[in-house]
Amino acid sequence: MALEDDASPAAALAELRARLECGLAELGITKTALARRSELGRTAVSEAFNRSAPVPSARTVGALARALHLEVGALLKLRTTAAGVQHKSSEENGIFLEAGIGRPIAGFDPHDLEVHPAIDVVPALSEPKSMQARRLPGYVRRDHDRDLEALVKAAAGGQSGMVVLVGSSSTGKTRACWEAIQPLASQGWRLWHPFDPTRAEAALNDLTCVGPRTVVWLNEAQHYIGAGQGVGEQIAAALRSLLLNRQASPILILGTLWNNYATEYTTLPAPGRPDPYPQTRELLAGRLISVPDNFDVVAIRDARNIASAGDPQLTQALKQAQEGRLTQYLAGAPALSERYRMAVPAVRALIQAAMDGRRFGVGNHIAGNFLAHAAEDYLTDPEYLTLGANWLDEAFCESNRPVHGDLAPLVPVRIRDASYRHQLHQLNDTASSKYRLADSLDQLGRLERNQFCPPASFWEAAHEYIRDSSELADLALAAHDRYRLYWAHRLTRRVEEHGDASAMIGLADMWMEEHPELAESLYRRSAEMGNARAMNSVGYLREDVGDRDGAGEWYRKASEAGDGEATYRLAEISENLGDVEKAERLYRKALDLGDTEALGSLGRIVSDRGGDDVEAISLLTRSILLMVRQAARATVARLDRVTGAQRSSIGRWDLRKRVTLPVFEIEEKGDSGDFRGFVDAVEKASRNHDAYGTMCHYILFTSENSDQAEKMLERAGRDGNTYVLIELANNREKAGRLKEAEALYRALIGSGTNAPLAPLANLMKKAGNLKEAESLYWRAIEAGNIYAMCRLSELKEFTGDHDGAVEIALQAANAGDAGAVRALSKDRASREGFDDPWPYGLDPDGTPTAESW
Repeated sequence: MALEDDASPAAALAELRARLECGLAELGITKTALARRSELGRTAVSEAFNRSAPVPSARTVGALARALHLEVGALLKLRTTAAGVQHKSSEENGIFLEAGIGRPIAGFDPHDLEVHPAIDVVPALSEPKSMQARRLPGYVRRDHDRDLEALVKAAAGGQSGMVVLVGSSSTGKTRACWEAIQPLASQGWRLWHPFDPTRAEAALNDLTCVGPRTVVWLNEAQHYIGAGQGVGEQIAAALRSLLLNRQASPILILGTLWNNYATEYTTLPAPGRPDPYPQTRELLAGRLISVPDNFDVVAIRDARNIASAGDPQLTQALKQAQEGRLTQYLAGAPALSERYRMAVPAVRALIQAAMDGRRFGVGNHIAGNFLAHAAEDYLTDPEYLTLGANWLDEAFCESNRPVHGDLAPLVPVRIRDASYRHQLHQLNDTASSKYRLADSLDQLGRLERNQFCPPASFWEAAHEYIRDSSELADLALAAHDRYRLYWAHRLTRRVEEHGDASAMIGLADMWMEEHPELAESLYRRSAEMGNARAMNSVGYLREDVGDRDGAGEWYRKASEAGDGEATYRLAEISENLGDVEKAERLYRKALDLGDTEALGSLGRIVSDRGGDDVEAISLLTRSILLMVRQAARATVARLDRVTGAQRSSIGRWDLRKRVTLPVFEIEEKGDSGDFRGFVDAVEKASRNHDAYGTMCHYILFTSENSDQAEKMLERAGRDGNTYVLIELANNREKAGRLKEAEALYRALIGSGTNAPLAPLANLMKKAGNLKEAESLYWRAIEAGNIYAMCRLSELKEFTGDHDGAVEIALQAANAGDAGAVRALSKDRASREGFDDPWPYGLDPDGTPTAESW
């Protein structure tokens, strides 16, 4: 059908594309074949047929017409009509585009232009997963951005220009280009990114088709101007011509290069040597802008401002990135995660051993021989059988290979010490070095492996190769928490060999339940080394078995060594013996040594003997404030166990992050001894729904006036504070109002929070509704609640499902809560006639199993 001469540009363009479609159909070939036949780039051919793309160039139309055996003149006439006036590309925004190759900038996603995806942090629950994966962090402008801004302004004003950003991998070059061109998007500029069939071919074929107001996007410019066989030089020459072409003006060429390529292309060859890059060198002259590897002080300050306004990605990068390398961390973390998930078994085993080591207390510099030994049991039998003779060296080498941002899963540690460098030079065994696990993988391991317990080879390696006593103590604690008592015991003995008094005290506390004799020997060993806290603990153990004289002697030694708690115990003994004057003196000494528990006792003594009323009131008020703080912390700790993995999504109150004015008023009044002012400040904060004030108010009234506590919690819960409402339900449960507590728990669960699942399950268990209790426990476990595993194990044991009880108890122990395993061990040891259940239920490698029960 012939068009009238006065046909609209839109109609002419539609007719042009319709004739091209008919020609393609008549020949029966693909667009890829058409690209070869017409000697055009695949991108140019595809956009010629694309109804949302701009008008194709005359060169493209002519080549397609000849390839499809169509009348060239007729198609060029249609093309001229289509391009005769500016073509409106969007009815909504009124942007007009001139003819030429490319698409509107606004139609691009930055990731399609090779902006690296950034780290994925815990998102808002309402945000779709697709958005989470594509989110870019806030942008921090630096010096090179100001240079780019000037170039973009000149282009918007009609002056063609070009710049190539030069820097190391993942320093933010491509993102800087993307941010710079955003003002051009609103002015109707298009962008052309040549890449199909190859970058060099696409550029060489279609650079002559670039029209005015186009951004030519040459990310990783070495693929264009560095192309072999002289193609790169042809592209560089074409780019120089484009910049001088007044008919195409204004255009903006943006590229990125690594430092080594920029040096190679711009360095003059030695006399008498061939010059491979004359055109490229002229093109780049005066058009290179350096992008630094690190954020300077000003950029870090700006990044902190953006992070504090609610940017979770920048917040995490500021915490984790080393030496101001924020962009490398932001870009490299996703690539590291992908590398880990796609790693061959041997590499994955090394990384997982490092992840487990870090989350259990091994320092940043992880011994390679520890990783080599530990990795063995992370491999399945079929995986192990397929390993080659040099699998370990190959795995270490692969784990050292960097991704974006020059980050690698495991990086060899280079210590700035001449003697150590000499030792490394002499080593042939890769595993003898030390390695640092990438921070993002460290964080990923803590998140994804929190319910996994390492295999036996991990504990063997820790016992054999870890040398630091504090790391050994942390590993012993981790083994104990997971009921690997065999390894906990062996690691404890290693700490004892090192003679670290402080580490021994922590382990002695740990062993009090299963092995009190070991605990006392550790306390005594530490006490003999002069540790005051250990002396006090030995005194407590002596007092517990009725040895008052021995206890007093140890308390006196600890007090003389500066232990406030031991001094407080001596004061109690004196008061019980009727020596109030000595008790007061000792209480004051304990307070001076930092034992705040003495506040209440000292206030009572001062009041009883008719002393200074002001001092007595001040002491008692400070004591009450202390109890409020301690009880609040205990409540938060309990809620932590209840909420589990959901704690971050329910608005959990945290004492360490108090910033509201009512909090300071409460503590100021309490610390000043103004009891009436303290209570008034608590009441004021509670009325304002301040979480800390609510907690204080609740503690003040719950023991003496349950009705008042109920009213307070109801008022504070009206704003939907999940934390307060859980406390309200718990308060009703304690008061015996079970139906009301149940209704509130169910309402909260219906609102979308998982925090009340375990408390409601406990309530259903008490009510005898065991089937629903089990279902609720399972839901809580799926939400990451370890506490619910222990309660479910108890429920299964109660209902006679002993195997199920063991299975769940072991699952809880692997996740770090061995309470259920200990309870089952004690119960079964008692039934079978064992006085001491330790180490009942363990295999020789330290692993609790159902078979050993």
